[in-house]
Amino acid sequence: MSLLVFILVFTSASLHVTWNALVKTCHDKVAFAWVTTVLGVMVLGPFFTVDLLLGTSPLPGEAILFSVISGIFEALYIIFLFKAYEYSDLSVVYPLSRGIAPIVSMVLAGSMVGDVISMKGMLVVGLIFSGVTAVSLSSLNSNKYNKLNRLGILMAFCTGCMIAGYHLVDRKAMLTTPRPSAIGYLFFVQFFMAVFVSLWAVFLARKTLGSVWIECKENLKGVLIVGIVTPVAYLLIILALTMGNVTYIVAGRNIGIVLSTLVGALFLGEKVKGLRLLGALLIAVGVILLIVVTPGA
Repeated sequence: MSLLVFILVFTSASLHVTWNALVKTCHDKVAFAWVTTVLGVMVLGPFFTVDLLLGTSPLPGEAILFSVISGIFEALYIIFLFKAYEYSDLSVVYPLSRGIAPIVSMVLAGSMVGDVISMKGMLVVGLIFSGVTAVSLSSLNSNKYNKLNRLGILMAFCTGCMIAGYHLVDRKAMLTTPRPSAIGYLFFVQFFMAVFVSLWAVFLARKTLGSVWIECKENLKGVLIVGIVTPVAYLLIILALTMGNVTYIVAGRNIGIVLSTLVGALFLGEKVKGLRLLGALLIAVGVILLIVVTPGA
């Protein structure tokens, strides 16, 4: 992983931790997911328009197809993630879902997008996964392992698979010729994701605009932050995917677990010790090694 790709991934992970914490504290998770995904389209709209006027946004038909598929994966990611947060804590769901994603990516990336990783790279990804596993186990040990928690773990696993799915599709899109504009491609992904999340909210979750209004009224700050931060955070990942190996990028995003651990220890008074401390250290070392042993990937 090059230094530039790492900077993009690190910045994105910092933003990503923020919005995941806000998801856990929202009042109506479905309404929150609905309004923030639609807001994301509105945030990207002006940038897409400027990009269009500059003549860089029109996408090849193949890239538009990829944006539809990615939008489906992203919508399912949102659905599984919000369901997971209904059953389990952030400290369980976040590391578990993020840790599973690079393993799935590593298995599929070679055949799907040609991103083969070296043996050294594989060992580093394994080290990061070990760290994530340690953090997850520390969280499980501090939470009652009941039926609801097991459902949360299952939803977190599904979330991780969706994360791998949309990263692989987006990497494939960024490898098409001519390469699509990152802004243009992300706008279409966000648009289709908003469509699919809206269908879920209206027809399956039976939500109305009234529920969205209540969520905005009671949690306007959270809605605005997530609606703005989410597309910005993933734009950085789209840019990284134009330059780097998808498995290393997905694995590198686990630096967010280290950041959340630091925030908990420094600002929230959380005691970080045992497996959680060990896991955070393993992840940090693993991400640093990604830069050292895979500098050009």
